[in-house]
Amino acid sequence: MPLPPFLKSPLQPIAIQFGALWAACILSTTAGAGVVGEWNATALAEVRLARLGPPIVARALAVSHTCMYEAWTAYDARAIGTVVGGSLRRPAAERSDANKAQAISFAAYRCLANLFPAGAARLALAMQVRGYDPNDASTNLATPQGIGNVAAQAVIDSRRNDGSNQYGDLVTGAYADYTGYAPANAPMPFCLPTTVGLCTPIIANPYRWQPLISDTGTTQKFVAPHWEQVKPFALSAASQFDAYAPLPNFLVGPANYQSDVNQLVSISGALSPQQKLIVEYWADGPASELPPGHWGLFAQFVSQRDSQSIDQDVKMFFAMHNASFDAGIAAWHLKRKHDGVRPITAVRYLKQGQSIFAWGGPGQPNQWIAGEKWTPYNPGSNLTPAFAGYISGHSTFSAASAEVLRSFKGSDTFNFSTVIPANFGRVEPGIPALPTTLSYTTFSAAAAEAGTSRLLGGIHFADDNTVGQDLGTRVGQQAWAKAQFLFDGGLAATTSSVKSSGEALTLSWTHTVEPLSNRLLLVGVVTTDINSVNSITYGGLPLTRLGEQLAPTNLNRVELWYRIAPPPGTATVSVRLTGADELVAGAMSFTGVHQTVPFGVVRKSAGATLAACSTLANESAPLVASVLVAESSAGAISPGASQSMLWSAIGTSNGTTGIADTRGTGMVGPGAPVATICQNLSTAKKWALVVVPLKPALQP
Repeated sequence: MPLPPFLKSPLQPIAIQFGALWAACILSTTAGAGVVGEWNATALAEVRLARLGPPIVARALAVSHTCMYEAWTAYDARAIGTVVGGSLRRPAAERSDANKAQAISFAAYRCLANLFPAGAARLALAMQVRGYDPNDASTNLATPQGIGNVAAQAVIDSRRNDGSNQYGDLVTGAYADYTGYAPANAPMPFCLPTTVGLCTPIIANPYRWQPLISDTGTTQKFVAPHWEQVKPFALSAASQFDAYAPLPNFLVGPANYQSDVNQLVSISGALSPQQKLIVEYWADGPASELPPGHWGLFAQFVSQRDSQSIDQDVKMFFAMHNASFDAGIAAWHLKRKHDGVRPITAVRYLKQGQSIFAWGGPGQPNQWIAGEKWTPYNPGSNLTPAFAGYISGHSTFSAASAEVLRSFKGSDTFNFSTVIPANFGRVEPGIPALPTTLSYTTFSAAAAEAGTSRLLGGIHFADDNTVGQDLGTRVGQQAWAKAQFLFDGGLAATTSSVKSSGEALTLSWTHTVEPLSNRLLLVGVVTTDINSVNSITYGGLPLTRLGEQLAPTNLNRVELWYRIAPPPGTATVSVRLTGADELVAGAMSFTGVHQTVPFGVVRKSAGATLAACSTLANESAPLVASVLVAESSAGAISPGASQSMLWSAIGTSNGTTGIADTRGTGMVGPGAPVATICQNLSTAKKWALVVVPLKPALQP
């Protein structure tokens, strides 16, 4: 393979070695196996080089894994994309791991090249070592590369104006702030406990964030203060969970401010080597993969630990990184809302002119120092990150990611261990003195320590962590709910069944409900005469009547019953009438239905025409179910525009006339505000129709 142009430099030997190692890593598994994790690793490599801020990294990882997910949906029988829906679906014969891997790779490459243009050559090499041509820009949907390219472009286009300012078209500079944020305080000069001379703090507002000047003279600039404006994945708004984020403790009153400061000073004065190691391990500073990427490494571990399939990997990384993306939006909203002070400013402000017992600086023991020189234990040239304190990004990103991993695996079990080599620490030597193993038996434990590490390091106050953990968990739950909605096909019909009878008081048959999320069971019953339904059960659990309608002259009757969240599996549907009658009944299962407000306005109509129709209310109606009863002499019933038949049957001939008197059908299809939903008879006869719009659990 000829050497790519970007490797032809004085550093060529190093670059060749890097390329060979990269190729060896990527090709170490069979085709398709681990491809999602490999592209995650590739994305993290670009993150480390790009040195973007935490919420920007979270977005980049979410976008890249959304591209992979959208491409993968083409080769899944049910899942829908956030952008492409089910429009790319390919025949079952094409759903091979090889096709999935190729489509995923082209999608990942296109998206990462868009997100990290400086890495174009490296990313092209990643394609080449997998045996793919990065220059293949095909949009032929009959090919995996066409699927990947089209899916990626759809995601890129959908994120073009999402408020991130990725392209610098809202204001000059990629991801630059366009909201006019300005810090309330002048920059704080660099100072350590070991600094000779005065370090007098100049603080105009002790409750607000203060930029720092690094040891090299660089002044901090708030990272992405506009981030609350970014379009989220599952959140309804950046402020959705504000009710669970109380006023920062330091703003409650002077005593609370003092208490926060005293706690941080006390922790600093008792900082142990093990605690310093914990701070170092979780620091995830500017040249690292940052907290969102750290959990990407954890997801890679889970994938390898459990030998996950390509389908499992696509779903897990997609859900987790989008949860992290939303966590960044929610956290940065609160950072901007409160512009909260960091401990370095608060401690130096309150403790100036006092002698306090705290960490003495790099290589120094805990000792008495000047209060105005108090310093966090934090790796890197900046003593505190370049954005406001409340709430902790580490806590929010970690809790959201942990919540999704728990939900995806159905267990909190992590069992991750890593050996930290001696002298790993960047703040001072001897951290740790010997190789040390850090272990996390659960995802929850890892997330908790990630948050605690920021308290130990003096980077955050206690409630920055606790509120961040709670908020992150809520964000993770919502992201997981949306991911499940997409995995299960959104709002959709899944299974159906039907049974008919001559004159009888009861009717029973078996029906299967698939183990999908946000389930609904609808049972339609049609009878002759005026006998109504007394009860319906599924697996012994009662259903509730939703609507009923009589045909003209009370000739036939149709009823629609429902049950929210029916248990998955196969069970018996049992219908009991108030009096023996000829009857037809059909069951329809759905997924993706809102569990508290499942229905729109139920519409009922009756007539004696060829078209049995009902007009919907002026409301959203993405999916509509309808049940019809007609005289058997109406002939075959066919679906109206955009509708699909789920069940149809004619009543069994009765013993009196030897002729079946009724037929019933159940249909489903998309609707719209004030749309007309129809079922078509072959011959104009009397009919009755019940129509109900179904409400989606979430918006795709």
